[in-house]
Amino acid sequence: MRKLLYALMLSMAPALVLAQSKVTGAAAIWPEWQVSYGVGEAGILFFQNQYRINTDSRFNDLAATGPLSSFERVQLALGYEHTFTDHWRGGAMFRYAIENFPKTKFYGAFLRHNGRIGSLYFNKQGLFEYVAQEQQDASGRYSFLAELGKRIPAGKKFLTPALSYELLLQTEFGKGATGTEERTIDRTWLQLSLTYELTQNLRLRPYLMRQTDYYYVLVPPIYDENDQILENGYTTKRNRISPIFGLEVKYSFSSSANTASITY
Repeated sequence: MRKLLYALMLSMAPALVLAQSKVTGAAAIWPEWQVSYGVGEAGILFFQNQYRINTDSRFNDLAATGPLSSFERVQLALGYEHTFTDHWRGGAMFRYAIENFPKTKFYGAFLRHNGRIGSLYFNKQGLFEYVAQEQQDASGRYSFLAELGKRIPAGKKFLTPALSYELLLQTEFGKGATGTEERTIDRTWLQLSLTYELTQNLRLRPYLMRQTDYYYVLVPPIYDENDQILENGYTTKRNRISPIFGLEVKYSFSSSANTASITY
């Protein structure tokens, strides 16, 4: 009987190793403002300034004192988008993220395609970023986004509800297998937003987002008072889910808003 139980425990070991747990992170608030400027007939220059505030004040440590002490992260972005055809757009952007540690530079290039599903617009985007982080080796990050939405007249204004899903994958350059387990997808963003066009140039975009981080954690073994092992340690998948409330304020100079654009 003991041998049978031992064999059964061995057969269950892979399931225990691959067990998955979920934890809930503190909510965050992400206010952002953006300005964009039309260049010629097909180009857009844009600048974005985002602030990240954690509802758990322990994470808001960008500075010891002063206004920045209320923020977890400040991010600046400068980019250019070009319209190639009615359905294809692409561009490049540079982002600089400031935290207590580390500071990070992102050099990115993106390609967007807009289509339709019935009365809904359907945007797709692929983005690659070269990530240079202080005191760390350079890495790359890929992200893939799909977005469904509809621009609805509301009197003389427009409302645009949208649902988007984005997944992000991180890769390290010049490194082979390290023996450390890594998840295929590092992070996902599921977002519900509503864009309100106050004027032809000014837009407000509140959104609610569910951020999920995927990683492995090592659960240590459990010992009794005599240091005899009761349960072996194991590695388990961990999903960290964090709610995010955002508000974007966007203003366009000499160009009209377009739902196919990364700046909308």
